[in-house]
Amino acid sequence: MKIKVEIDLQELIEKGDFKTLKRVLEQQDPADVKEMIEKLPPDLKVVVFRLLPKDKAAEVFSELEPDDQLELIKLFREERLKEIFESMDPDDKVELLEEMPANVVKKLLSYLPPQEREELLYILNYPEDSAARLATTEYVELFEDMTVREALEKVRREGKKKENIYSLMVIDRTRKLKGTVELRDMIVADPDQKVSEIMNKDPVFVHATDDQELAAELMKKYDLIILPVVDSEERLIGVITFDDLVDVIEEEATEDIQKMASMSVTYTPYFHTPVWKFILKRSPWLVALLLLESINSNIISGYEKFLASIPLIAAFIPTMMDAGGNIGSQISALIIRGMSLNEITAKDWWKVLLRESLIGSILGFILAGVLYLRAFLISSDPTLNFAVATALLVVILYANISGALLPFIARIFKIDPAFMAGPLLTTIVDVTGIMIYFYVVHSFLS
Repeated sequence: MKIKVEIDLQELIEKGDFKTLKRVLEQQDPADVKEMIEKLPPDLKVVVFRLLPKDKAAEVFSELEPDDQLELIKLFREERLKEIFESMDPDDKVELLEEMPANVVKKLLSYLPPQEREELLYILNYPEDSAARLATTEYVELFEDMTVREALEKVRREGKKKENIYSLMVIDRTRKLKGTVELRDMIVADPDQKVSEIMNKDPVFVHATDDQELAAELMKKYDLIILPVVDSEERLIGVITFDDLVDVIEEEATEDIQKMASMSVTYTPYFHTPVWKFILKRSPWLVALLLLESINSNIISGYEKFLASIPLIAAFIPTMMDAGGNIGSQISALIIRGMSLNEITAKDWWKVLLRESLIGSILGFILAGVLYLRAFLISSDPTLNFAVATALLVVILYANISGALLPFIARIFKIDPAFMAGPLLTTIVDVTGIMIYFYVVHSFLS
């Protein structure tokens, strides 16, 4: 087990003790170095990068946030920047180029040989969240007509420079994906056997234009450490490795959480996101929800005379709004999770409707009973208390069904179901819940 040691890099740099600093950095993993330098000012980060070997420097650099990367690019010497960029994995290069301004992209691409530059531009032409954007060309490819002996020789020859050699891609002479073969199967096979005889002839793969979420689902479902990416003619263009899957899962979780909070998505960490960006991401939704919520004032003003005759009715308004919003948020979170894990499909809407009608009714009776008894602490009128409890029963049933069905409606209109949770759902249920409350109570008491 590794022991984490807190080391003050800034103090070592200011003392000029570069010998100790270099020794410390050599003993750390790239992920640990990234953590150690995160809070250093850019000019001191550059000092650290000068002492790192180019391969480790490339790994650390690829882990940094885009704003830190841009600052360092401006401070690096031309030669050092070229070394680091050339040493980065192809998928990390693509990710870096996606985030950089056009002038920086042009500069970085000029460091690459024509063929590699062409490959990167080819991948960058695919949509932003597509599987192709995650693909790396750092893999060993074998031909189906090779013998196992020839294949193993190729793995020994090229393996050191590749990201993954445990699962190998098998293609024909036109680069069409024919299968995959595990390194362990080749090691125990007869050296004179053909690769085609021991390969998996029905490999799992994704098309370059498929969404990266699909790639993550397939890798999780089939327990893969590497996933082939093919073009429209099923020619191999790259592979997605397991470490990229972790990034996708993190991105998708971030996206869902922020959409459920009714705000536009931002992937950068909190302290790396400018204040103005948060304001722009949050304010449009807050304004829209404020205007939607303000409909309540029109509803309440419509029952002004009724409220004047029985003021006690106003005391239960917050209860109706909170109870409806809470139950709607609960069920929408469950349905959205089920959809994201493919446990619930669009065809299941009627099953969900029947199930949640039953659950909503039972929960409604339980909460209505509690409220009926609780209401006697502020009102001695059993008719009023019964009317309020009945209204709550209807609001709970309505909120539960709404929270369950709104994600399905979002799917029909090609909207991410995550938008139908949190503040948006709460606001919708608040507005309609108040209408239900006044209608039911008015019907009982008028």
